[in-house]
Amino acid sequence: MIITIWVNVTKQNAVDHSKLPAKVEDNRGFQRWITNLKNKEFDIGADEFRLLEENEIYNTKWIKIYSIEEKGKQEEFEQTVEAYRNIKKVVFAPNERIFLDYRHETRGEYNPNEAHLYGLKEDKIIDARILDCSIGANCYFDRAYFLDNNVFVISEVSRNIEKHSEEEPMCRDTDVCEYTFKVHVVDLINNKRWVYESIPFYGILVDIIPKL
Repeated sequence: MIITIWVNVTKQNAVDHSKLPAKVEDNRGFQRWITNLKNKEFDIGADEFRLLEENEIYNTKWIKIYSIEEKGKQEEFEQTVEAYRNIKKVVFAPNERIFLDYRHETRGEYNPNEAHLYGLKEDKIIDARILDCSIGANCYFDRAYFLDNNVFVISEVSRNIEKHSEEEPMCRDTDVCEYTFKVHVVDLINNKRWVYESIPFYGILVDIIPKL
């Protein structure tokens, strides 16, 4: 009996990361995104995404951490959060204390291919370049949403090449290139990021972006 219970619990706790997690597929944000793609004639289904890579997200080079108890930090935090409300391509966690800015434009020290995370975790303010995508791959972050206060999803369209490949020939955003959609699932608590990739397709980026 004990062995049976242990086996059942082990099976329940085992998570298959080779395909999109059910909590992502079932989320309203993902459903709206994938439905929009299908309506815009992208022949892509949720079950076609496969794990591309798994890695850690926090890098001391790209993250700043402050105590909310430091002088002036409480006021700075509240002002920053309020300043980012109601901005397109800035999404907030359910607790309204963390936001992700993925605008495709230069924002201070952040480049168009970089996503900026800012918020309060317990008594620490986190200010980080949480992830980036490859400019050489014509990358573009198109949508993002939080599953809960600790996990968010951000989707990307980019060329079907290695992220930092220097051998691939350039393909302009006005040319027909081979692209894939990529779905990043980021877990802030466990310091993990899983990247899932769709099947490839051909398109012109400047024509693709307005459809997303």
